[in-house]
Parts: sequence; structure tokens; C-alpha cells
Amino acid sequence: MKKIYKLLFVFVLLFSCSSNDSEDDNTNDATSIDLLTGINAKQDDISGYYLLGNPNVRMPLNIASTSIIAFPNPSTGYLSVKLMMTNDVISDVWIVPGRVDKEQFQNVDFDDILTGITYTIDEISDIATESFNDLDNNELVFNLESLETGYYRVFIKTNQNLYWDNIYLDNGNGLDITEIFDYWD
Repeated sequence: MKKIYKLLFVFVLLFSCSSNDSEDDNTNDATSIDLLTGINAKQDDISGYYLLGNPNVRMPLNIASTSIIAFPNPSTGYLSVKLMMTNDVISDVWIVPGRVDKEQFQNVDFDDILTGITYTIDEISDIATESFNDLDNNELVFNLESLETGYYRVFIKTNQNLYWDNIYLDNGNGLDITEIFDYWD
């Protein structure tokens, strides 16, 4: 009888110590620095934007307060970044290749889990394919023609905050904009 109790105790102990790995992985994976779950498609700095997917971005897009806009998105070789309604200036910009997951994170509220300290400058710098440093402006245009066509995350550091946006860059493939909209639909 003691053997049965010992065996039952070991069995209960094993199951109570195990964790739900898939749930933990989803939480950790939702903050992966290269994860891209959608984009805010926009033509310029004055037009509205179209929400495609569930963008895991940290970009204040307000009319009444600080606003950063990266446009056009999708882009064809050049990307403008504009900081408005603040005395902040853009000091650094990094371009990081994105890993698209349009299915798993569509119901995640990224506003709850992504903050200005989610990523460190060292983490971003280590994986960036392009970096523009020691800037001092609030309206910039970047030549991205050297990058391959694909999805990227754009990290923007101001003198007070860190923001990021997701973009699609088309360098010469002639992709029809409707293909991008259809992809995220």
C-alpha cells in the first residue's frame, strides 16, 4: 500500500511541476524583436492609415499630441520619418528585418505588453541591417534601396523615447499594393 501512495505522490508531483510551455512561449514570442504581425499602411504624413493585420508597433499616431509617422508604407526605396507636436528630435534609426506571423498574434493587445523598455538599444543595434545614428532632426528621409524586398521593423529613438513601426519595402519587384492588402486580409 505504501508503494501505491509513493507512486501516486510522485505522479501528482510531476504533473503539478510541469508548466504550460506553449502559453509561456506565446507570451515571450509576442515580444520578439523581429516579430511583425501587421502594418499601418499610409501614403504620406497627412492621410489616414489602413490597419493591416494587428501591428505590433509602438507609434503615437495622434493629432492632438506627439506623433511619429513613418511613410510611405509600403515603401519603394525611400522612407520618411516625421516627428510632430513635440520638442523631441530623432537621434537614431535602425532597420531590422522582420519575421512575419499573421496568424498567431492577431488577438494580442500589444499596447499592454510593448513598452519603451521592451527592447534595449544594444539588442536593436546587434540585429539591425541599417543604422542611422547621431541624428538631430524631426523630419528625415532614408534611402533603403540597398535592402532586399520584404518586411522590416523601423526603430526610432528620440531624445526621450523609443518607438517602432513595421514597414513593407519593395525594391524593384513591382508589387501591386492590392497584393499586400489581400495578404493581410
